[in-house]
Amino acid sequence: MSDIHAVTMPKWGIEMTEGTVNALSAREGQSIAKGDALLEVETEKIVNTVESPASGTLRRYLVGPGDVKPVGSLVAVLADAAVSDADVSAFIDQFRGASVSFDPDAAAPATAAADGAPAAPAAEQLVSPVAAKLAEALGIDITEVVGTGRNGRVMKEDVEAHAAKRAGGGACANPATRTRLSAARLTIARRLLESKQQIPHYRLVREIDAGALVMRRAAAKDQGSTASLNDYIVHACAAALVRHPALNAQLEGEELLTYPHADIAIAVATPAGLLTPIVRSADTLPLAELSGLAADLAARARAGTLRREEITGGTFTVSNLGMYGLDRFDAIINPPQVAILAVGALRERVVARAGSAVVAPTLVLTLSCDHRVVDGAAGALFLNALSELLEHPGTG
Repeated sequence: MSDIHAVTMPKWGIEMTEGTVNALSAREGQSIAKGDALLEVETEKIVNTVESPASGTLRRYLVGPGDVKPVGSLVAVLADAAVSDADVSAFIDQFRGASVSFDPDAAAPATAAADGAPAAPAAEQLVSPVAAKLAEALGIDITEVVGTGRNGRVMKEDVEAHAAKRAGGGACANPATRTRLSAARLTIARRLLESKQQIPHYRLVREIDAGALVMRRAAAKDQGSTASLNDYIVHACAAALVRHPALNAQLEGEELLTYPHADIAIAVATPAGLLTPIVRSADTLPLAELSGLAADLAARARAGTLRREEITGGTFTVSNLGMYGLDRFDAIINPPQVAILAVGALRERVVARAGSAVVAPTLVLTLSCDHRVVDGAAGALFLNALSELLEHPGTG
């Protein structure tokens, strides 16, 4: 069957174990050239295109939009037009995808054979090791759980769903809608959980007088500038970071990597979840250029067209929820970064200027730091420098 070519779920990144099919880009029976787009797959917050590994006729799709498939599984089949449908079906039946699980027990059967007895036949129920352990912990008979994974494999989610149904005692008068989390949302959930559990966060809060900043932006806008308030904040952060490199860093294992330039991630809310595209070397950019790059990244984040390299490798993150009316909030550090800035809304408050009380716009800045590598004094010095740059724009 050398004229038949398998198209499998690719592995994009060391942590990827599965992908969600967003759309099919061709149709069965279509003539395909090597490199043509076959389907779109969502993983790790972005959508990637799976390209054809060979030329031929697209004979079969094994997936549809919304399907979640493990890396290495068969998603489509290409073959010469002369190859019969029976040969294509036989190829599909005999195909075995590569195992890419990160669970050291993933290749083992759910239950071990006792006293050296032969392994259970392949026709028996397929159960992931994680699902088997969870079922045992919850006192669930795994044979009663309906599997939704490949070839009916029982997954952790199936055990959880079975447990929830059992706890509910049958039908519910107000039944919930069950929706599988997208690959993007699963990645966000995992990374934020790891960050919250593993990083000792502490927060520093500073309320600044933003009067001069607001006036400077208004004057620039009258002259045609489209820079947003967030652009000014990112620009000031970049300048402060190169002065305080302890926060312009990444922690990898037992090594702290500090960088000469500030690659600042900007948090963008999208239908798929929070994305953090990166403005590279922000400290070297004039405000107008930074503003244009930030706007382009945000637009493509919402459209789902960012490239992988545009969301990886940042050295610091700015998260601004001021447009939602929040006075202040705490942000969770995006590892391997060691700090993140949360920005609240502009609010008019009474402030002291030259010994007099005046009403002026203010901003609350909340800096979250990783206490393993950023001491409180280092965080305070950075926040002081940032506040000075924002309260006296144009002097840095």
